[in-house]
Amino acid sequence: MQRFALSTLPRERWRNGAGWTRAVAQQCDAEGGVLLWRVSLAEIGQAAPFSRFEGLDRTTVLVQGGPVRLRSDARCWDLRQPGDVASYPGELALANGEPGTQALFWNVMTRRGRVSAAVQVLPLPAHGPWRLPTHGHHLVWVIRGACALTYLDQGLGPAGPAPEHFGADEGFCLADASAGLGLHPLTPDALLLHTHLV
Repeated sequence: MQRFALSTLPRERWRNGAGWTRAVAQQCDAEGGVLLWRVSLAEIGQAAPFSRFEGLDRTTVLVQGGPVRLRSDARCWDLRQPGDVASYPGELALANGEPGTQALFWNVMTRRGRVSAAVQVLPLPAHGPWRLPTHGHHLVWVIRGACALTYLDQGLGPAGPAPEHFGADEGFCLADASAGLGLHPLTPDALLLHTHLV
């Protein structure tokens, strides 16, 4: 498992120079070095065009600040609160409007036809763990509150290593959850973003 936090991820310019991004994790094809998927955090402070990425599908989630409007010639998305989502092809000519306040986006890019991404916002159940699927790559980001990642024993309770705790603006990436992993809320307002790549 790889932990990460907003405060420790290096910033770099967008490919078009119009904003800043922080790479979270990515995977490339072992033979040709072609990008299969990439997850990053993008800072939005002004109206700007998005970079285009041929052959990739994109999902953008507002995780902080805003509101922000994304617009193309044919469609627009209003991302008003943390957890609001927009999905679109990477070739789309897209731009963001001026945000209400400095905004932070969770960006997921996947190679079309080779990798798919399911991105969902999770208010964690108070009565028990939310179990991670047992295959694929998982990336979890804490939007609000705090949670614990716990190793489960057939769903009957904690077993094995001690739980890992995560607060707001922190997260983790892991290759699979075959050991049986569950997410527990540590605060009543816990809100997470789960990205499942297969």
